Amino acid sequence: MKKKACLSLDGANGERIEILEQTDTALVIRWVEPGRCHYGEQRWRRRSAHSSGTCAVSRRKIRRGDAVFKPAERPAPLNASVMIAAEVFGALIGAELPK
Repeated sequence: MKKKACLSLDGANGERIEILEQTDTALVIRWVEPGRCHYGEQRWRRRSAHSSGTCAVSRRKIRRGDAVFKPAERPAPLNASVMIAAEVFGALIGAELPK
């Protein structure tokens, strides 16, 4: 089920992240990284991490195989290597969001 949402977060490296829409497997995010990139409506998909890394929101370790959200755009955007642990968004967007 698609839900319109508006939830703003600050990333661990100064990124501004706004969730515009969500489903169980996808997000539409406004991603602003000062001095590097800005995406007004970027699609992110839930998938298994192909490599270990760090969550852009919580700074928790992500292990290969963990459920994450990653940009799904083609060609690959500047933030293509960024991952957000699915459990972070699960806790944040699982609750009822203001409309």
